[in-house]
Amino acid sequence: MGQPQSKPRLPKPGDHIYCERKGGLYDHHGIYMGDGMVIHLRGAAKKLGELPGCHKCGDKRVENGEIAKVCIDCFLDGGMIQIFDYGVPLLEFIARKRVISIATDLLERNDFGPYDMFTNNSQHFAVYCKTGFATSFQIEGHIPAGMLAGAAVVATFGVTKGVSKTSSSW
Repeated sequence: MGQPQSKPRLPKPGDHIYCERKGGLYDHHGIYMGDGMVIHLRGAAKKLGELPGCHKCGDKRVENGEIAKVCIDCFLDGGMIQIFDYGVPLLEFIARKRVISIATDLLERNDFGPYDMFTNNSQHFAVYCKTGFATSFQIEGHIPAGMLAGAAVVATFGVTKGVSKTSSSW
């Protein structure tokens, strides 16, 4: 899992950002595009409620397992923004403009494949945009198998119970 920056800062376009979800059970990841917008891979198909579209980005709060561009408030969904720290020199990353181009291209073509908690989640998407390699550190070795099974149960229970979500400003 990424580490928060030692000195908090606002994200820059091309940053890999994330926030905790379900009380810290997992993190949700995306690419900050600038102007308060984020491109991310949405979770598994479900409708989060009969809410009007967001006044900032028009997001209808429908999880469809596809790539979406939303405002930072919709992305954070009440969470706190964190910038993913890969722990390697900046020279090893794809240039910020190229990261934005990759994320935008994947959004326009909807070409990252359907969401899957274990093999194609929001972290896979963000890491791919930033490095060219699709991986999820929370899945590959950093969360015990029992917790992953528990996460699947919690996610299923949450969907069937129609968990309501709130948003807040960052």
